Amino acid sequence: MFMNILVVIFVLAVGYAWMVRGIFNAMIHALCVFVAGAVAFGFWEPLALILVNLSPERGFFSFIESVAWGVALVVPFAVVLILLRIATDKLIPNNIKNNSMVDYAGGAVFGIATGIISAGILVISIGNMRVSTEFMGYQPLFYSADRAVGAGSLVKNDTLWIPVDSIVSKTYGNLSQGSMSTEQPLAYWYPELELTGFASRVSPDGMGRNALRPKDFSIRGAYTVGPESGVESTELLKIDGRSEPQRYVDINEQRVGKARIFGYIVEFEAGAKERGKRGAGQLIVSNGHVRLLAEDDATGETFTVFPSAVISESSEPGQFGRWRFDANDVYISSTGGKSKVPMAFEYIVPAGSTPVALFVKNIRVSTDELAKPVNYPSTTRRDRVVPTGSILRGQAPEVEYEDKYTVTYDTSNVDDEFFDVSARMLDILGMQSARRGFTVDDNQLVVGGQGIWDVKSEVGRKNAGVSKKLRVERYAIADDQALLKLDVSANSPFGLLTEAAQIAPLDQPVKVIDTMGNEYDAIGYEYKDASEMRIRYTLGNTLSGLDDTPSLSTTRADQRMRLMFIVTKGVEIEKFVIGDTLIAEFTPPIDATGF
Repeated sequence: MFMNILVVIFVLAVGYAWMVRGIFNAMIHALCVFVAGAVAFGFWEPLALILVNLSPERGFFSFIESVAWGVALVVPFAVVLILLRIATDKLIPNNIKNNSMVDYAGGAVFGIATGIISAGILVISIGNMRVSTEFMGYQPLFYSADRAVGAGSLVKNDTLWIPVDSIVSKTYGNLSQGSMSTEQPLAYWYPELELTGFASRVSPDGMGRNALRPKDFSIRGAYTVGPESGVESTELLKIDGRSEPQRYVDINEQRVGKARIFGYIVEFEAGAKERGKRGAGQLIVSNGHVRLLAEDDATGETFTVFPSAVISESSEPGQFGRWRFDANDVYISSTGGKSKVPMAFEYIVPAGSTPVALFVKNIRVSTDELAKPVNYPSTTRRDRVVPTGSILRGQAPEVEYEDKYTVTYDTSNVDDEFFDVSARMLDILGMQSARRGFTVDDNQLVVGGQGIWDVKSEVGRKNAGVSKKLRVERYAIADDQALLKLDVSANSPFGLLTEAAQIAPLDQPVKVIDTMGNEYDAIGYEYKDASEMRIRYTLGNTLSGLDDTPSLSTTRADQRMRLMFIVTKGVEIEKFVIGDTLIAEFTPPIDATGF
């Protein structure tokens, strides 16, 4: 409702403002607005990618990521419009006076056209920013209202009283294939441009991350289910042998006839996980985040397909499941703490259509670059390979580690001082001191952050006698996660001053690996010496390498440092690696049950 009212007021106000200036002046401005819009859409995608890549992972300017796709459209539009107005005012310094009726009528027409284009670009820009899905009451895309037909399916929903966003989308889309045609037409890659921003915002409470960097994920492979000629979609949507299939409709809320399933295996990196208090350190996806673009083989027109299901690891380590998007607000989250999270997204693609691109929170990846999909003749054959996760493994080569100086470490000593699986902090901080560097929740648990504290005045036993409500001594982790800390100090048998660590690259990820081959990147460290304590605990923002940690010296006996890893609860950790160098193997593997 509010968006409708604001758009109407904006369009009418702009129309009136140019009506009183006359038809000639209004026409010149409308042409400038029109050209500025074309230029803005031309630069939109590449500029958005630049902004997303420039956005830091933490700190004040990290907000750039959440507004990048909106700013990349509205700022070029405004800048080009200002430059065009300056140029036209210089070239055409005088107005032309006409009959008052002509001036008013023509000025109003061109003014309203200006208002529609400007309002449309503003609405699309706002839609691509990190705002709630209920922002101003406008939801151009939402779950199917007919639950009996397509429960949980994302379909076209609201339309504005003056549909400025769809008018702008269709106008510039048609021009991109017509008089302003390019090799990469807007209409081909964004047939539902006005919906894309909202799709990326579909998340718990509508406030999840709406953008990723290209390096935050990769497409590991693809597969199909069913014959190439297609089969009735109801056969593809059957649930565990039940007679009633999953209820699903396409973006236009229409049932799909003959089709086949296309599945795409997306491997998310640690940088794709949520940040901040809510969902920190977890990957959370909805059926709006990873959309497929398909082309009708007969007409060459493209259309958007949202996933019907996703395959990922369950809460039981090493067990996998297929989760259906068959209800409103279904969100699939990663389990445990693995750095890399593979998921397979499945799409019902009508027969006679071919996938051309996958959009992961607006990042476009061509499907032409992928290897030929593996085919499963039926859903039964597909279901056989889901529980073990083999469907997600793709063709990733085995990693060979440098093991010249690798340490084989005996972990059988239950009182071992060189590793710990618990959420306890290295030492105790007072609430006020902790909040200077950390975000602390209502249970006095550290959610994230980093800082430096003075050992003599802020750290240690002096805080032990303080009220429990004022002590900070534990980290926040999810129920299915464990926090592993490895001591890498000078006296540690697998520390950073060992021969193996000395030949390891300083700018490569620091990881531990479990017995199933899953990798977990270091998410921080605890460091303490005689004068200061430093802690970094940044879920979703892993260490890029040893350059991110304090330096250790063989001449200082007071230094202690522990690297921290969020791992899946219950797995067994058997390797510690830096880049392609194997630092240590743990025998028996470390039990990451935690407490």
